[in-house]
Amino acid sequence: MAANWRRCQKCRKVLPVEDFDGDSEICRTDAAKAAAAATVTSRPSATTTVTTRAPRVQTTPVRDIRGHGDPEVRARRARSRALDRLAQLHTDEFAELLREERAAEGLS
Repeated sequence: MAANWRRCQKCRKVLPVEDFDGDSEICRTDAAKAAAAATVTSRPSATTTVTTRAPRVQTTPVRDIRGHGDPEVRARRARSRALDRLAQLHTDEFAELLREERAAEGLS
């Protein structure tokens, strides 16, 4: 006894055997769609013109903008700026402390 239903491998629908051409694995509808897509003429390509943009004005980094964000973010920004200034004022001590802390973390 032959099965009266088959699954189309393209649209994955279960369809009656009559919707297929012989032993084809895709239904007639999908076969027609594939044939129509293959015969579509190619469209002429569009030509694009590249224009140069005006150079962007250097913007202030977010961490240098005072008074923006929630208090926790602002506190972290302030701490980060203070650490940067401290590292600039005491370069040797900062480098030594950083080296010690990196070694303690197992970094080289």
